[in-house]
Amino acid sequence: MFCFTANGRIGSINQYKNNTVSISLAADRLVEGRDGQFTATEWIRCVSFDADLNKRLLTDLDKGQSVTLQGRLVPRVRDKTADKKVYETTLEITGFQRGEKPKAQSARAPAEA
Repeated sequence: MFCFTANGRIGSINQYKNNTVSISLAADRLVEGRDGQFTATEWIRCVSFDADLNKRLLTDLDKGQSVTLQGRLVPRVRDKTADKKVYETTLEITGFQRGEKPKAQSARAPAEA
């Protein structure tokens, strides 16, 4: 089996029925455009079906936190009712490592210079 890792920050983490946890993972990259460089954000959907792993994911991870997810890539049909099958690649999570939690936002506005 091929093993993949995805590094990024958590955009959302949701629990569903049947021992399913879904995580949207974001990563930024620099892109050269006509007007110079800009930052583009790439997203990947990650999912876990392991009940024990799901408990740890929900307990240890928060939205905005950096994380490294390990797993395997699985093609899934996006809309099973559509006439034409459209596949999306999902990372099926088998393990993870926490990164730093996001810093709290200050309620005060920054002082003007």
